[in-house]
Amino acid sequence: MRFLWRNGIFIFFPAVLLAIVFLVRISFGTAVRFGEWGERSIVESTLLVAKEKIERVEETVSTTDSSYYHIVNPAAVDAACDRWQRATRISKLIEAAAIIDDNSDIVMLFYRDETPDALTALNDLFVSEIIPLIDKYESLDQFKHLHRRIAGGFRLITHFSTVFENQDYTTILLYDTDEFTEGLFEELFGQVGPGLMANVVDDQHRIIFGRDMDTTGEFIVARRFPSTLYKWRLQLAPTSAALFTSRAETQRFSQAMLIPLALGVIIFGLIVLYLSVVRERRINRLKSEFIANVSHELKTPLSLIRMFGELFVMGRVKEEARARRYHEIILKETERLTALIDNVLDFARIERGKQAYDFEIADVSEVVERGVELHHHLLEKMSIELQYDPPPSLPSALIDEHAITLAVANLIDNAVKYAQGTKTIKVELVHRDQLIHIDVVDFGIGIPENHLRRIFERFYRVPSKETRKQRGSGIGLSLVRHIAEAHGGTVEVTSVPGEQTRFSIRIPIYKQQREASLASAPSPG
Repeated sequence: MRFLWRNGIFIFFPAVLLAIVFLVRISFGTAVRFGEWGERSIVESTLLVAKEKIERVEETVSTTDSSYYHIVNPAAVDAACDRWQRATRISKLIEAAAIIDDNSDIVMLFYRDETPDALTALNDLFVSEIIPLIDKYESLDQFKHLHRRIAGGFRLITHFSTVFENQDYTTILLYDTDEFTEGLFEELFGQVGPGLMANVVDDQHRIIFGRDMDTTGEFIVARRFPSTLYKWRLQLAPTSAALFTSRAETQRFSQAMLIPLALGVIIFGLIVLYLSVVRERRINRLKSEFIANVSHELKTPLSLIRMFGELFVMGRVKEEARARRYHEIILKETERLTALIDNVLDFARIERGKQAYDFEIADVSEVVERGVELHHHLLEKMSIELQYDPPPSLPSALIDEHAITLAVANLIDNAVKYAQGTKTIKVELVHRDQLIHIDVVDFGIGIPENHLRRIFERFYRVPSKETRKQRGSGIGLSLVRHIAEAHGGTVEVTSVPGEQTRFSIRIPIYKQQREASLASAPSPG
């Protein structure tokens, strides 16, 4: 024992030295593996980003196909022109469209550029280049895409064949590929994320969008667009791969700092995890209520539409007055169903960060009037007076007309649902303090003060006996807030329970008019 006590330093020092060497070796190996894992994670994360971006392009084309086919539909050609003009003002992805019959003759031709030379060239392009490529049987009741070089440039073509009145018809959509490169690609690939760069090349490796990546080395990740722009491929490359080499070199010197840092991170992570779990439980509860509410709202109009539709199919409706009433009910429920689905889709796009606004200088009073007109017929049947007196003059503003109309419609719809006992709903439009105020006022049950700060949260509904009686999804006011903020404005609410509730959207006027109004204002003193 005395020998061990006296000579312990000579015994334990080699053991400690061996332990240190062992730990250094483990640290160095960990650093090397960290570098390898880092490079692998770069490639894997880049692959995930490429997959997500390609899916968004494919989804955009699929959504555009479906939307425009409902416009350029052989079964509804009477209203196609008007719908086409409205659609081309919203989306510029489609350059032209045509409907051809079984003999490959053009029945209808829709176009964006209305100059005579452009129409002649477009007609020749369809007849000589595009129609001969279409296989009608391949696209029977399904969308098919052709992507190839036509007339000196790449073209994306969608075709869909259907049978209408014992005749075969094919709808052809011609995409404007310049809109992809200058619009959609710029939006999706212009800023793909920190440490990443992107470009799009064709099958000959010629750059369609972005810049050359030859200097980025071995970490270029390329994926082809699977079913739409399949002649092109997306390339992504990390610009910070060299960071992992320096991290691997410095890892062995920072092991001692990792333990307290890791402990702090663990404690912080547990706190964040606890707060996230609490928040997630609340969100999940609200989502469950949202799903239940939306399911109920969807089920009710669908049940009515199906019931009255079955009555028509079985021939049980003989009286013309009853048939007209049933048709009105079906139309009303269809409009309500469409409005609900539009709200849900707009909300979903916002949640995914895909909501895009088409801002134009417009007359706000005309836009608000459209939102008011959507509810006039319904409120007349409910014996509720909708008061709206447009101002004689109002400055223009930079707005998305569809979004502002949707916001006004949602506020009026909210007032209709929760203004029990009221006989009047007011819509006021004024210009005050360099802002345009759009106010919707009802004289119903009101909102308790402790709920005013939360009613614009997604899925939130005021928990009360009166509100439970009303069907709703809980996203209408959330959409209104997002639209107002996207226009650089705000939405506010004041309420006196049992007397009055006022929702106010405030939008800045157009910049030039704002500067002019400030310049013309009298100076103080």
